[in-house]
Amino acid sequence: MNQPVDPPRGEPGEGPPDTRPYLCVPYWTAPLSPGGGWDTGQVRPLPGSVVGYLCESIHPGPYQPGQPLDVRVSVRNSGGGNAAALATVVVYWADPTVGFAKPNFFAASVVSVPPSRTAPAVATTPTMTATIPATAPAHVCLVVAVSHPQDRAGTVCDPAGDRHWAQRNLQAATVAPGAPALLPLTVANPLATEGAFEVRVGPASSSHAALVGREVGTVPADAAATVRLLDAEGGQAGEGGREARLSLGLGPHESRQFQVLVEVADDLPAGRSLALEAALLGDDGERTLGSLGTVLLAPQD
Repeated sequence: MNQPVDPPRGEPGEGPPDTRPYLCVPYWTAPLSPGGGWDTGQVRPLPGSVVGYLCESIHPGPYQPGQPLDVRVSVRNSGGGNAAALATVVVYWADPTVGFAKPNFFAASVVSVPPSRTAPAVATTPTMTATIPATAPAHVCLVVAVSHPQDRAGTVCDPAGDRHWAQRNLQAATVAPGAPALLPLTVANPLATEGAFEVRVGPASSSHAALVGREVGTVPADAAATVRLLDAEGGQAGEGGREARLSLGLGPHESRQFQVLVEVADDLPAGRSLALEAALLGDDGERTLGSLGTVLLAPQD
């Protein structure tokens, strides 16, 4: 069961009221279940029903390497004070990756976020514009941190477990009929200590696939796929099949390059897609330290 990472603040009868901000970049703004509500930041790690690589509060414009990119970010303040909090929002970018070791700075902004006793307790930054180099991939990951002197983001880039962090980390690739897809993948240790990890790459659940399909304007295909993880030299790494798995050790903030080879059993019809998910797990095989979504598309006529 997912438990709040921090206790609710400002509850009556528990001493002086806590007026500090309680910030998050909300992953959902509609109830996940009957009677639910907005993402307040209290439920972390993210629930399994939430697509952890597709935060809906990160609003990018059209992206093309070498051209200016516009990004806005929505922030919620679930604190119990009366005054708005002046939050700092920092946006980074990275190549398609699971885990973020040293993402590249994109832009920063400040936004005044009202507290939860007011409606809607959410504010969106001004548009931040910067140019990602022309040498960058056709798809990049955006990762965001929100912070305040009284409510600081953790130093580990942890979108799944730290409410101050969020990511938009979805790439798309076209699969030609009868041909496999070969996708780049960076695996990075977000921790400042050496660690043992597991990488998993496989099909998204039906609910996640439906959300990804809506994001790119397609319908999920009922198609089987074989997935293999290749190292930088093209040799197979770990176990392949319906899901690819690899156990590996990484030093502090170390990153390593891989490729994902996907063979789809049947050609994808026009307007259909196949969603895959890559995840970096801790040595317990449970804690998610990073995730990446990939959607395979049929060629356009």
